[in-house]
Amino acid sequence: MILYRIGFLLDSLIIQAWQAETIRKLLSTGKVEISVFVVNDSPRPSGGNSPVLYRIYRKLDRILFKNSLDAFKQVPLSQIIPETVPILSVNPIQKKYRDNFSEDDLKRIDTFNSDILIRFGFRILSGEILNLPKLGVWSFHHGDPSIYRGGPPAFWEVMCQIPATGCVLMRINEQLDQGEMLYQTHTQTDPLSVQRNANRIFWMSASFPARVIQSLNSLGSNNWKRKDISSTSNFSSSIRKPPKTRSMLGLGLNLFSRNLKRKLLERIKTPHWEIGWTSNLSFKNQVLLTTEVQLIQPKKGSRSFLADPFPILEEDKVWVFAEQFDKRKKKGHIVVVDEEGNFTPVIEEDYHLSYPFIWKEDGGYWMIPESADSGKLFLYQARDFPFSWKKYGLIFEEEAYDPTLWKTEEGYWLFVNQKSHPGCSPFDELYLYYTESIFTPKWISHPKNPIVSDVRCSRPAGSLFQKDGKLFRPAQDSEKRYGHRIRVMEVKQLTLSSYHEEESYRIEPDENQGNLGLHTMNALGDRWIVDFYTRK
Repeated sequence: MILYRIGFLLDSLIIQAWQAETIRKLLSTGKVEISVFVVNDSPRPSGGNSPVLYRIYRKLDRILFKNSLDAFKQVPLSQIIPETVPILSVNPIQKKYRDNFSEDDLKRIDTFNSDILIRFGFRILSGEILNLPKLGVWSFHHGDPSIYRGGPPAFWEVMCQIPATGCVLMRINEQLDQGEMLYQTHTQTDPLSVQRNANRIFWMSASFPARVIQSLNSLGSNNWKRKDISSTSNFSSSIRKPPKTRSMLGLGLNLFSRNLKRKLLERIKTPHWEIGWTSNLSFKNQVLLTTEVQLIQPKKGSRSFLADPFPILEEDKVWVFAEQFDKRKKKGHIVVVDEEGNFTPVIEEDYHLSYPFIWKEDGGYWMIPESADSGKLFLYQARDFPFSWKKYGLIFEEEAYDPTLWKTEEGYWLFVNQKSHPGCSPFDELYLYYTESIFTPKWISHPKNPIVSDVRCSRPAGSLFQKDGKLFRPAQDSEKRYGHRIRVMEVKQLTLSSYHEEESYRIEPDENQGNLGLHTMNALGDRWIVDFYTRK
């Protein structure tokens, strides 16, 4: 087994929690060993002190929105590494924004024979250090470098209302935030707090190096370079810095006023989902108009709503299984709706249930509703379809958001959203598992997991379907808001060793008519049943 020797470039022997998590995840792969910690004996900030008003805002933001799972908590390095790992102190050659290394320091670092150096400290690196490790120096940019370079991380997305916050891991060159892209993701931007926004994206990034190592190990270095590394990026985006006082004042006032307006609106008009039928999906980019949907209205009024519809045709009767959410209890359960619009509760637990994925097999009906609040996934069997169901058993002992099955001759594929860390969002990453039997499952995690890491196209939005000999996966796009729209992805490869999909088309809600989201679609013959998000 190949072991990759990884060194770390640090400014201190005290690191942040997300960095500690990065090291833990790397070690957990069983494919790396830590070669050296190179510590900067004279760390300097890039540039001078940030403007006063910016520093005041960030301090208040950290106090008001500090997370119990704080990605920036200080962690002594001694708590997470063996005492036998060597520590090498260096004094870099420092210029205005850059750090370089003397020939003597380069020789000392080279004696540890590192395959990779991961940059947790120092400033913009220059010179031979970038070519010293066989697989380069890896560095994070917590932001989308195609939108902006520099920093502060996760700040401009909140202030400028950029709907998604990106993050990349790259093999860097001497240019600021430039290099070969190794891994990239996007998460929904927090509309209110830079601290919360940064906390989530930094926790997400902790998994990146371990995932790249897994890919490198499975493909081999030559194939990995050809398949998994994007070509060197030369981003022309603007370089950002902390805003000056006048600019910060305007940004802060704008942030306060728009979020005050948003919070007032949320108190006056609460989220509300509706389901309905349409025959007007055209399998290309389109806005689905409200007038094209025949809504199914709950008879219990505005105290509950319906979402996540899954239709079934049984003995010439149409039944729709859906989540019914009780706004007072803040909890959902599963109901079935008949053709006359009558609602009957069929599955209710102490925890929230939604997304009633249902299918027929061997003459009977089975269901795996989302039960992520319980941290587990259960299989239900219809005793007397459609009204009577019993819990068949536990089939997946992890959280599973919007579980979606696809059955082939070989067995069952389970698509679920999961969080790589408790501080992450459940909207961002799609995982794939395989088993030969759903009734006595022995799940195999796909080697590409997560197969999608992007809030814009990860979370399932209904059953996979085939058309014209092609396989499609509906995916939620929650970039702008939760369940904003659906991206239909064409599945190009689905095997035990590979997965690849590409966007085919998008379905948008009719925002001109007050519909703010659209996040589930399922077919019954030539009709589709969908759900819409509004505020009422």
